[in-house]
Amino acid sequence: MIGMEWTECAKNAFFTLASNGWVEFAVYVVLGFIFSSAVGRLYTGLASAQHMPKQILKLLSRALKGIIWALVLVQGLRAVGVDVVGILGAAGVMGVAIGFASQTSLSNLISGIFLVSERSFKPGDYIQVEGEEGTVESINLLSVYLRKPDNSLVRIPCETLIKSPVRNITGSPRRRIDLDVGVDYNCDLEQVKRVIFEVIKQEPDLPDTPAPAVLFSGFGDSALNLHIGVWCKTEAYHTQRYRLATALLAAFRKEGINIPFPVRTVLHQNVQD
Repeated sequence: MIGMEWTECAKNAFFTLASNGWVEFAVYVVLGFIFSSAVGRLYTGLASAQHMPKQILKLLSRALKGIIWALVLVQGLRAVGVDVVGILGAAGVMGVAIGFASQTSLSNLISGIFLVSERSFKPGDYIQVEGEEGTVESINLLSVYLRKPDNSLVRIPCETLIKSPVRNITGSPRRRIDLDVGVDYNCDLEQVKRVIFEVIKQEPDLPDTPAPAVLFSGFGDSALNLHIGVWCKTEAYHTQRYRLATALLAAFRKEGINIPFPVRTVLHQNVQD
């Protein structure tokens, strides 16, 4: 008898909930969990295949889940008799107000999507933008974090990176070392050029391709100015630049090639009344 009473109570409760729309609401919630789980599995599969940037996939996954749960909420509330039209009207007014207040964030969000899609730089690259420079720590949808040489962290909005020129210093496997040097007017430029090429040739980590260049850049106030350009691996740039400068200085001293410095003569004139 007790079992039959519990069964009758359960039936009555079920029919009561069904008549009020709560069973239909529960069905929509279950469907929401099923579809959102499917979107999560789809995101995991695409991320492992690396067909698209992970930031874009994460954004799309969140957007799809948001749309699914929005539909679930609307249909569920309609099932239980809630005036969804009135709620959506109020939400629309609030959405307009929030939209005006979040224009900058929306602009940064759209810029972040373009940055991730463009792949002009990646975490680990050393970039310069708007007077700031450093190693890219992370690329987010609203901002990019740079780790500066002094270990400080700089946050740069994505909108700034889209609107401003960005110099990716370490984006290529090779980088050119540029050195400017001035030699005495009494020097033989052909001899100077020969010495420079011999120094470059003796450096094992400076490749012959692309070919190094020694160019005459102008007549200075106290020196003949030359420009040296030679390529090296990007990760060895600072080391090779220092080694090349040291080797050139030693070779110039050995060959008697003088690097002059500006001389200023100050004349003092006594003024008598």
